[in-house]
Amino acid sequence: MMKRGSIEISFGMIFSIIVMVAIIGVAVYAITVFLNVGKVTEIGLFHQRFQETVDDIWSSAVTNRAVSFSLPKSIELVCFGSIANPLNDNKYSDELNELRDYSSGFQQQNTNTFLYPPSKADDFAFKKVEKIDVSSLGTFDCFEVKNGKVNIRLSKNEFDSLVKVGRE
Repeated sequence: MMKRGSIEISFGMIFSIIVMVAIIGVAVYAITVFLNVGKVTEIGLFHQRFQETVDDIWSSAVTNRAVSFSLPKSIELVCFGSIANPLNDNKYSDELNELRDYSSGFQQQNTNTFLYPPSKADDFAFKKVEKIDVSSLGTFDCFEVKNGKVNIRLSKNEFDSLVKVGRE
């Protein structure tokens, strides 16, 4: 007759293994939350710095400069304009439709700055930037984020009441 081996593990050993697995799980969760907070903070800082730059240019008499802002690499485009108006022949029509699907009616009517893809920007995908004129771009236009940087030209002439957003 063949004997089978038996493993005797004490309750203390089983409890220790369970505690180690729980600690590793909590550590992994904490790291992912911490990394996500960093991404959200970077998006929030983009909106704050962009508004501060617009305010600075708006308060000057004549300015025409290209500015660069940092964004997480998960953000592909920074868009300006209106997503409430229907556009069919736009270069960014797929992005525009996704922004419309992701946004509420209030956001469609009251925001002029959008981050694409909206699922990666969470609550910061839609923002109303004060004192900007995006009419020079058309109804809706986007700037590509390359290597975590977006370059935008901001200009204001002596008799302009708003800062114009344009391409470099």
